[in-house]
Amino acid sequence: MQWLTENPWPLMLILGGAALVSFISLSQRRLTISGSLLLTAALVYAVEQMIVTTGERVEQDVQAMLDGFKQYNLAAIESHISAEAPQLMTSAKQGLDLVDLAPSFHMKDVEISVDEAGTTATVRLRANGSVSLRPSGTMAHVATYWETTWKLESDTWKLRTAKRLNPVTGEEISYFAAQ
Repeated sequence: MQWLTENPWPLMLILGGAALVSFISLSQRRLTISGSLLLTAALVYAVEQMIVTTGERVEQDVQAMLDGFKQYNLAAIESHISAEAPQLMTSAKQGLDLVDLAPSFHMKDVEISVDEAGTTATVRLRANGSVSLRPSGTMAHVATYWETTWKLESDTWKLRTAKRLNPVTGEEISYFAAQ
């Protein structure tokens, strides 16, 4: 059932295709069958929109944190960092002081795995876009690769660890390494 809540499109396309085949057929009940199949496809879509999986919740928090960086909003960033990871708060402040992220800076290739207990999530993602170095105003395009660990704390997902990885080799590198 998880595949349905993550991606309803295959089932919706199957139902839509079956509705089309039913409509094209010469059956006397083709409108009833086609309508029922299309209604079922719409119902699948509506149900999928109402369900928010754990992975989707974590991804929303990761995106909210990225938005905090783009808006230079340290309070928003810190609200997503665990109190048990003060070094991450320090690194976030250093990052904000070093660069401005362009509005087009974005996440892609987001992979989220949640443990069986549903309390720890590992997120691997690429974050790419233009940045402006604060001291000089120099613009550059950067491609970064991250592995982060999030913990569920009082019904809120909080960042516990973050590793910046080399996009080619996957080896850990410094947060502020030039690439």
